[in-house]
Amino acid sequence: MEHLTSEERVTVEQNPLGDSLITVREALRDVEACITEEEATGKDALVSDLTAIRLRLQKGDFEHKIFRPLSQLVINQAPDPDIWSAVVALIRAINHSTPPPSLPYFDTPITHSSASQQGSEQTRKKIEPRVFEEIRYCTHRAVEGFHEKYFQGRSWNRRAKRIYHACKDRYRDTDKRWKKLPNAASEDDVCNWWLSLQRDFLDKEKASYFRSSGSNRIGAEAQRQLDLFVKSKGAANEAKHDWREVLVVGELKKADQKNKGLWLQVGSAVRNVFASQPTRRFVHAFTLTGTELETWVFDRSGPYSGATFDIHEEPEKFIQVICGYVMMNDEELGLDTFTRRKDNKLFAIIPAETQEKKRKLKLELDPSPIASQRAIAHERGVKGLAKVVGYQQEITSISKLRENLTFSTPYKFRGVPRSANTSSQSQPPISHSFSQFHDLSIISNVSRKRKSIDSASYANKRSRSNSQLARTEQVGDPIKYPVQEPEGTSLIQQVETPFDNRILRALAISPAGRSVTQFSSVIELLETLRDAVVVHRSLLLDGRILHRDISENNIIITNPEKADGFRGMLIDLDLAKEDGKGPSGARHRTGTMEFMAIEVLLGISHTYRHDVEAFFYVLLWLCARRGWHLSTKLERRPKKSMLSRWYSGSYEEIAQNKRGDMDKNGLDMILNEFPSTFDSVKPLCRTIRDILFPHKDGLFTGTPRDPEILYAPIIKAFDDTLIEIKETGDTVKA
Repeated sequence: MEHLTSEERVTVEQNPLGDSLITVREALRDVEACITEEEATGKDALVSDLTAIRLRLQKGDFEHKIFRPLSQLVINQAPDPDIWSAVVALIRAINHSTPPPSLPYFDTPITHSSASQQGSEQTRKKIEPRVFEEIRYCTHRAVEGFHEKYFQGRSWNRRAKRIYHACKDRYRDTDKRWKKLPNAASEDDVCNWWLSLQRDFLDKEKASYFRSSGSNRIGAEAQRQLDLFVKSKGAANEAKHDWREVLVVGELKKADQKNKGLWLQVGSAVRNVFASQPTRRFVHAFTLTGTELETWVFDRSGPYSGATFDIHEEPEKFIQVICGYVMMNDEELGLDTFTRRKDNKLFAIIPAETQEKKRKLKLELDPSPIASQRAIAHERGVKGLAKVVGYQQEITSISKLRENLTFSTPYKFRGVPRSANTSSQSQPPISHSFSQFHDLSIISNVSRKRKSIDSASYANKRSRSNSQLARTEQVGDPIKYPVQEPEGTSLIQQVETPFDNRILRALAISPAGRSVTQFSSVIELLETLRDAVVVHRSLLLDGRILHRDISENNIIITNPEKADGFRGMLIDLDLAKEDGKGPSGARHRTGTMEFMAIEVLLGISHTYRHDVEAFFYVLLWLCARRGWHLSTKLERRPKKSMLSRWYSGSYEEIAQNKRGDMDKNGLDMILNEFPSTFDSVKPLCRTIRDILFPHKDGLFTGTPRDPEILYAPIIKAFDDTLIEIKETGDTVKA
């Protein structure tokens, strides 16, 4: 009671807790019972009535021991003064660290992406939390029909059965155990025993199990150890391993180490397989904890497993599995069967229609695919979108890949905040946007009800004279133009199906281009981004389509002579939304977090302004993160980038980070990360920031009703900068 004042003690006595802690007490007992099993680190919302504590618990920023004194008092039904004294002590302890973020408010699970972590950032510490966010709501265990689908009714089953009978002398029927596999075997013991089975019975198969340990790790950029994995015997170098060759991922752990960490370890390895094999349809994996084997498949909609089984109790099933992984054909392994390789070149045959005749095009593919897009906007006169010349409607889909499997509700991980698994009815945090600025010149008869983008009014607004715009909507004057009202986000959908039915399609687009990340000069980068903004304006105003997924992945560099004069084009309309129609069908908020606009991160429905804001983030990102290959001086790239805060943490935290970075001092810190080659781009960045984020009682992030308020000055800023660079001769090339 030493933390309570005399007045506080009186208040406690006058307001007894009574039965209010019964529910919390039961939750605490459950947590205490599973502390050692699940390595709890304070992530359960044990004291949900205290916002600050709950938020820290959700982040997992402190260990269970910090709040255990309080939980013990509640469990033991200590007197109220003792409980409140412990609460005060806990709050004081928390206040010594960084302030908690804003309250989470999304009422639908949100997907995160680990794609942002690259190069030296691909450590397990940074990758696995992101992998968890990706699989958190889409992991299914003990899926009915799993073993039958992947390991029975196959052409290799007879061979596997013969091998089982051949190795039965390794199995002791009297006590139902595999010989030479000791109790509580170490990872080395299990690996050696497993590889001995392969050496004696599977040496003639096309693929083999390998072990990666010590200095013999897999990959160059994202190096990892794998206890066991499968790759083809025909690999270029069997002693040196590469993620492009990995067919199956396996991890071994002791019986008491079956927890979330094990699955995240497997998930991060599978992430590397998908990254190195971008056309891979799915990846097989397995975990052996003690003597319990669990077989997994990871596809583009998440991981799912069959029922675990004991390798001693079901020896034939075990042999069937380990044989299957080295006997499966390319299709059974989830490899790309759509493209064909010949003479170290990659080809695809795609249906096409030329001169009103249907035929098939044989196309040589670039080994580094860019993306895909729908061909809807060309009918409306939009220029600058890559045209589709060939189209494979459906190569496969998740629903086809998961045929004959029965999925129930996703697996709920322990040690996750309750609020993360349930709907939240809390409201979005207040954002510095339109309505709260009382002196804005907002049209008086604008309804305060939620509205969709009124694209039909864009043309009328564009026809206004420049003098009229100058009088009423000057960008230099703080927020004197009409703005749109906010909507709840349309990228978050309530979907009843147990998984996303993603569809694999193939498009042949023209003109050919390369990713914007492959720019060879400052001028090429700026021309590409300027033209991409011009394309986006046409898409919105002429095509009445909102892209909603602007990132470095969806902008390509093209040859102006073959692309209607465009240096840059947009691709990938998978998340696009037609004006006046419903959302595109995205199950979760998706995309690359570092390019998401502040208001999108905070749950405001997507507008054209958010795409324009994303273009600005792409510019900053490409200069600070991708531009170092143009550096001609002995400069050192910053070891830690400010931009890492754009994809680390919760959506609310990222929004707060971006809001601070868009302030004058914050932006200068980012510009300091540019190599000197991009000094000429810094004034452009400051100009665009001032256009997008004028100040009025804080940073303004709202959407002008007239798109030209943003498009015209931003495009002009690009043009002015390009003219200046060309006049000064600053044309550094890679």
